[in-house]
Amino acid sequence: ALPAWMASGGDSPRLPAAVVTGANTGIGFHVAGQLAAKGYDVILACRSGERGESALRDLKSQYGSDVSARVELLDLASFDSVRSFTANFAKRHSQLEVLVCNAGLNSASAEKAPAAQLSADGVDILYQTNFLSHFLMTLLLLPLLRVEPYISLYGLSKLAQISATTELHRRFGGGDGIAFHTVNPGGVASDIWRGYPAWQRLLFSAILAQTETAAQTVVEACVSEEGNPPAAPGYWNGYFGASRNTAFEYWSPLPARGTLVPSSPSDAARDSAFAKQVWDESIEVLCAAGAAITSEGIAT
Repeated sequence: ALPAWMASGGDSPRLPAAVVTGANTGIGFHVAGQLAAKGYDVILACRSGERGESALRDLKSQYGSDVSARVELLDLASFDSVRSFTANFAKRHSQLEVLVCNAGLNSASAEKAPAAQLSADGVDILYQTNFLSHFLMTLLLLPLLRVEPYISLYGLSKLAQISATTELHRRFGGGDGIAFHTVNPGGVASDIWRGYPAWQRLLFSAILAQTETAAQTVVEACVSEEGNPPAAPGYWNGYFGASRNTAFEYWSPLPARGTLVPSSPSDAARDSAFAKQVWDESIEVLCAAGAAITSEGIAT
């Protein structure tokens, strides 16, 4: 059933909007599909239009031909692409209920040649793709976000994601009707392991949670009343064992599925001084790249 606010507004209620990055594959594909099946108007934000359209056909085949979903191009290795995507979204929508920052690279899938490791913006591609472009997109879309949790679902880029969630809540959460949360799905048998040897991919496929299963936790964070404003930032995990010991954050026998399993991020992720440092330096880099963002995170 749709939340009550979705069903309001007369005979033709507006479908709530959701944007899912990296939605052509893995967790993002099932997050997009499950949100669409729950009544959201879902945008699959993908770098490749061809792969995106193929995924859209598969999504409608699996989740229903009548779901509302479409593909729009977004290259997270380009700040210009992020600005174009958000500008086009703002022209067509007055509100955004759910933003799922899912797309990402790991060390195995990043370019190895030094000349190819920097984006056209002069930033490490892995760091820009995983965090900085998502950070810019979130700030540009802040005026359109409302009510439902922002999910912000390696290494420094992942630490920056969690830390930024805390800082975003401090600046915009609660009173502005926006909630900011993080989901760590743990180890998932997605194609993020595509750069690994075949035997490792086979092993991961056998023991890790499947993408559709992991997506259920992400979707629950999007739609659960537990995450509604003015809720403090949640840090939820894809495995039940994570609530007992952080050693089980990346694997334990029972996936969380549609249950929000609380876990505890690292001390650095909870450090308010570090969060402000990440914020300040990220704003500085974005402004240097031409983004019209104030030091307080307001798009101008």
